[in-house]
Formats: sequence, structure tokens, C-alpha cells
Amino acid sequence: MPALLALIRAQDGVVTTAQLFTHGVGKAPIHHRVSHGQWQRILPGVLLTHSGDPTRRQRMIAASLWTGEESAIDGMSACAHFGLKLVGFKPERVHVVAPCGATSARSRDWVRLRRTVGHIDVVRTERLRYVVEPIALLVAAREARDEDAAISILSRGLQTGFTTTAELQAAREMLGDKWCKRLDGALVTTKIGLRAVSEKNFRNLVMTSDVLPEPIWNQWLDLGDGGYPVCADGLWLGAGMLHEVTGRDYHAWAEMFESTSARTERVTASGIVPTQSTPLRLLREPAVVLANLERTHQLYDGRGMPPGVKLIDPPSWAAP
Repeated sequence: MPALLALIRAQDGVVTTAQLFTHGVGKAPIHHRVSHGQWQRILPGVLLTHSGDPTRRQRMIAASLWTGEESAIDGMSACAHFGLKLVGFKPERVHVVAPCGATSARSRDWVRLRRTVGHIDVVRTERLRYVVEPIALLVAAREARDEDAAISILSRGLQTGFTTTAELQAAREMLGDKWCKRLDGALVTTKIGLRAVSEKNFRNLVMTSDVLPEPIWNQWLDLGDGGYPVCADGLWLGAGMLHEVTGRDYHAWAEMFESTSARTERVTASGIVPTQSTPLRLLREPAVVLANLERTHQLYDGRGMPPGVKLIDPPSWAAP
């Protein structure tokens, strides 16, 4: 059966009973192979033609075969395919979306099925279909445990350039209104320029101060040294003072740590006063963080921005 063997190879060893029947393989030989451990049933009507645990790709192929040809890999699973592994991602779990009425499948075992009445915009590979990046990120955020977790997911996608706020807004219109209250709260936060829960906490802390004026949030700067522009989480023009929240989830990666350190050196050399806090200190010692910021601002208030530093619009590669 060369055609059947070619099909099984193309599907990474995964095959449906319907496909086997089409190629002349009856119930008896299927039962024989399963009962003797040569094959295994991994989803209803879907078999893996070897023993042992299925790979992640085999799970995705199996889920796609089970949920139908109109389905697509969804949410965190699609994000992982595009290179964005989010907190809470489980490699053994597969998220899938299918049109309402297109399949009788449902969420079970390691498959999480979402149904939609809307159009499913997909990216196709040789074997699988994936929802496009902004939809994948929105769905992952919608399924987060709370609004802060949703903000973290959106933040990760925006900070890494996985998608933009404009793409998220367009995708949000396609997603519909069901179960989106938490997601919309997170999107509101990103629209005011705060791209992480820690930045949201920092803003809330600053707004309690009787000393600090509200800074400009996420302002891009040309430091005048010929290098790449930088983005200040918070910028006080009157004091020429910049603040950045530096957390492990993003800035402590090897490359990010080095680039963050180099950026701080450039900011200092330009004459701007750099200040930093960590998400943990914002939670554990907010009064100390605020007091230090207030003293620093009082020390430098009135001097203005250093010469040569310019406020600029977001670069094209970073514009929302």
C-alpha cells in the first residue's frame, strides 16, 4: 500500500481510521495492531502507528485530523510555533480552533478546542494550519487566569515584536465579544502605553505621589550619540530623569541583560538621570521606591533635558 505508507509518513506516523478504511484497511487489522501495542489510539478515531509518547508535532497533527480540515492550531500553541513561548505554556497541550458546526469534537485530554462563528485567518505550513500571530496572542491572553496575567501575555508579545497594538486592535474586532472582559481590560492598559503588569503597578505608585508630576509614559528618545533610539518607561522632562522597570521575565535574558546594561550606559552618558526598579521591589517596598524617586526628582528638578537629546516618535519597527 504505497499510497497509505506515504500518507502516514507525511502525517508523522499519525492516521485516522477513516483514512485507513479508505485505503482498504479494515477494523480487524487495526484492532490487532492496537491490542498488540504496535499502534495506539491517541484521540477518538486517530491512531499513532508506533508505541511510545507522541511528539508535540504528532499531537498537533492528531488534533488537527480529529477536529477537521477547517480547524487551525490556536492560542498558546500557535504562539509557540511562531517562536513565542509564554508563561504557562505546556508542550503536551494543543489548542485548536474550529468553525461552529464544523466538528463534533470537543475539549478532552490534552486538546483544548475553541469554536468560532467568525472567519479564521490562518498561516499554512506543509501539514498544519495556524491562526495568525495577533489572534493567537489575544486568545492566549483571553484564556489567562486573571487580568494581570493577560497583561503579561500581551506585554510579552509587544516587547518582543511578535505583534503590534494596531494588529491587536484589528484582531480584537475579529474575535467577537464572548468572554473578553478580562482581555479588554488588559488591552486598555496597553493602549495607554503600559506594556507590563509591573509598569501598570509603577504607574499606580507614581500617581499616589504629592511630589512627583506624572511622567510621559513610553517616550522614545534620540540620545544624540548615533545609536539606536531608546524608550523610557517613564520620563520627567523637568528633571531630565528617566525610569525603567527591569524584570527577570524580559530583561534578565542573556542578550536582554547585556542590551539593558548598554542602554543604561548610553542614557547616563547623554546626561539623563537613569532610575530603575524591579517588579518585586514595587510589590515589597513601594514606599521606599517612591521615596527614592521623589528625592531624585527634587534633586534634579528644574534643570530640564540635556542638550542633544530629542523626543521622537516611535521608530517604524516599534510603532504601535
